[in-house]
Amino acid sequence: MNKTLEIMASHASVRKFKDRDIPGDLLNSVIQAARQASTSSNLQAYSIIVVKDKTKKERLAELCGNQIWVKKCPMFLVICPDLLRLKKVCDRQSYRFIDRYLEMFIVATVDAALIAQNILTGAESEGLGGVMIGGIRNDPAQVSELLGLPDRVYPLMGMCLGYPDHSPMIKPRLPQDTVVHKERYDDSRLDMHLAEYEQIIRQTGLYDGPRRKAPSPTGKEVPDEEYSWCEHTARRLAADDKNALRSHMREFLLKKKFGLK
Repeated sequence: MNKTLEIMASHASVRKFKDRDIPGDLLNSVIQAARQASTSSNLQAYSIIVVKDKTKKERLAELCGNQIWVKKCPMFLVICPDLLRLKKVCDRQSYRFIDRYLEMFIVATVDAALIAQNILTGAESEGLGGVMIGGIRNDPAQVSELLGLPDRVYPLMGMCLGYPDHSPMIKPRLPQDTVVHKERYDDSRLDMHLAEYEQIIRQTGLYDGPRRKAPSPTGKEVPDEEYSWCEHTARRLAADDKNALRSHMREFLLKKKFGLK
């Protein structure tokens, strides 16, 4: 296995960081390399907000659901799908920007997600660690106001970056045959693969202890020895929590002038 594959295979989310700044030239190098990520039609429909200011990080931590690592990380990035720049390109060339359909929203979101993963992988290759923060979408309107995000730009994910101050567990992923299909979709062996994965997860102790278990939306009781990925995941997906489901996102995106037809 080469060095790149080793880095990818050893990824684990880091939430505790040393009190050590990330050199500006290192960050620039990581982002410059990450910007070679695949991008639809070379549109490069994203922007990255680099936040180091302590006051802003404190406020962002609150908006992300009081995630303390957002406050304490040396650097916080906000990855944003950006269609405003492309509109201005069309304006510059005296063309109408056709962005009322869902496709342009998807293009920008995929572009942003691709560069986010590239940044994190590149950072890990330089001894840094980090964690993606979906909580940036808990209150995207206030995040946008804080960071000055204009219409046609929205916060997709945050990313804490810094030098790791712990060695987090590398969480096992589903068996590869569960997610990789040959020639056509086939989930005929899903139950077998899930049973195998349940056992692997139990052995890690990932969900040991009451604080690590998701609350049951139905009050269902499950013995500790039976609680694993399926029960945890099903509880997460069955929870009718508007905050967790971020039911505000469609209205927010429409207000930000994203076309969703």
